[in-house]
Amino acid sequence: MGRLLTGVMAFCNWVTHFAILNLMWLGCTFLGLIIFGIGPSTIAMYGVCRQVALGDKDVPVIKTFWKIYKKELVKGNLFFYTFVFIGAICFHNLFFFRQLDGGFFTVINVLMMITVFAFLIMVMYVIPVYVHYKLKFFENFKQALLIGFLRPANLFLMIICTLSSYYFFIYFPGFIPIYGFTLFVQMNMWLAMKCFEDIEQYKAARARPVNV
Repeated sequence: MGRLLTGVMAFCNWVTHFAILNLMWLGCTFLGLIIFGIGPSTIAMYGVCRQVALGDKDVPVIKTFWKIYKKELVKGNLFFYTFVFIGAICFHNLFFFRQLDGGFFTVINVLMMITVFAFLIMVMYVIPVYVHYKLKFFENFKQALLIGFLRPANLFLMIICTLSSYYFFIYFPGFIPIYGFTLFVQMNMWLAMKCFEDIEQYKAARARPVNV
């Protein structure tokens, strides 16, 4: 009975945690009139999920979220919309060159498809990289893309989690207002942190002197 109650309490804590986090994301997004709020709100959500992924199960959601949100109000918006701009350019070029005929444009179209594929890989890692590492502005994009190509198995798990979240909310749309984006972000951050830890362990192993 004690274990059952402990499990029920833990489940209720997680339910409350994700619900509050999702409400904070929605509230702060609207607080910034959506356009100026969605970037720092999303980064703040990833920041909270990062602490959970690091093992801090008692992270103060509201306080932590609000602190990151205020800090990223300017830089976070710049980062977010730079990423959106890159994506818009990639997809615009893809659809534009697909309408043109000829061998040259066929080659360009293939290159654009590769570019869009690389962008979609970067989507999975760019915000986790941004909140975890203290990199220069454009190095975040480079690092996210590099990790995505170096860790295809982890990327495959991220895609599975994304599709699972999508189909879950398709079949249970009532959960969207409460948990909509939060579950995906937490799973994405957990997998990203596992990948970061593996990379750091590999670097540490390479840096150790070899005893002859």
